[in-house]
Amino acid sequence: MTHVFCGFELLMFKRFHTCPEQWIELKRTLFQKGDGADTEHLGKIPQSLWFLSVALHKRPDFLLQLIREETEREMKKKLRKPGVTLLWTYLNNHNFTEFHLDSIFKYGDDNKLPKEIFRCPNVKFLSLKYNCLENLPSDVGRMQQLEYLALTNNKLQVQSIPYTLVFCRKLKTILLDNNILDALPGFLLKMPSIKTVHRHGNHNYFKSTFMWYHTDVEFRIIPVSGTNTFGTSEPQSLQFWAAKAVIGSKLDFYKDPSVALVLKDYISDIYHMFRVCHFCTTACLPDQIGYKVITFKNPYLGNTCVPFQHWACSIDCAKALEVPARMEQIQAALRLDSLYEEYVEECTQMFYHTRHSKAVCSCFTSRTTEYVPPLNKETWLATPHSPGASSSRNNQCAIS
Repeated sequence: MTHVFCGFELLMFKRFHTCPEQWIELKRTLFQKGDGADTEHLGKIPQSLWFLSVALHKRPDFLLQLIREETEREMKKKLRKPGVTLLWTYLNNHNFTEFHLDSIFKYGDDNKLPKEIFRCPNVKFLSLKYNCLENLPSDVGRMQQLEYLALTNNKLQVQSIPYTLVFCRKLKTILLDNNILDALPGFLLKMPSIKTVHRHGNHNYFKSTFMWYHTDVEFRIIPVSGTNTFGTSEPQSLQFWAAKAVIGSKLDFYKDPSVALVLKDYISDIYHMFRVCHFCTTACLPDQIGYKVITFKNPYLGNTCVPFQHWACSIDCAKALEVPARMEQIQAALRLDSLYEEYVEECTQMFYHTRHSKAVCSCFTSRTTEYVPPLNKETWLATPHSPGASSSRNNQCAIS
């Protein structure tokens, strides 16, 4: 059975996290009513808590189960394990396979996505449309069963989509339309499972594609100066440098049992600080100089002239990415030119044969058909004719 986790549930648990007193009040009220509590009659619920009203109407059993478990835990004076939250407990109680989280955040809202939603092992469908998202958490790489990811109508840029997405090896469909991408992330080329990518409606997408495709190849390697957002000159811990090495290796650390659980969480927390080189095993801090590399795939999933943006840590890595891609693009263009020439030749021959056959038919008809001069009134009166004469002549022409 497919269980769908909806946006109103996520909003409810975000409110319980920021206002725990509301959770305590709800728990106390429903617990006093007992197991047969009627969740439809709990008094007036403020309009600002509409998501709680919807949850009580559509998912009363799920809430009552959570309340019983939490009450029992408190009565036994047990503490939650580190990292275990109300939301995690709720998600862990049910086999959710689809997350429908569209349009739950407005502009200006705190639209940070809880990490718990990325730790459900069986989720195949994740929709986050219309949420003003400016980045996608690296924890998305935990979703090993994910097949469908919808990110339509957000504010995502190329660098705000993490490299960990390549760990979703079953991903088939990704919707990136109506964001602010000027190209697709280059690591999508390393995901052979992907069959569908929606990319239309992105800010400056067509303009950038036209500019890079028709510019000199030297300008497809773009130097990017470092920033001072790292902001500390103090020595980093050994854990930090170990995490940096793991990130640069592009190892699926979420799946690798040799990586400690605490290190996995730590890497997830700092992953956004690094830029992963798409060629070598280097992870760059934001204060380091790097290079954006633009390449084209022609065709890609049935589309022509699709731009991809890669990140390189050095000019050598940038050339190692750009030169083979450019040669492949040239070969693809030559193949398309050859196919086009074959198509033109085929159409030309077809047109010639069609026209020639019509000309032969026309000449043959003109030789076998008598010339009939126009008749004036006097000629018509002087000519003997019968109702069958004209019919016979016309039939003879048609058969010829």
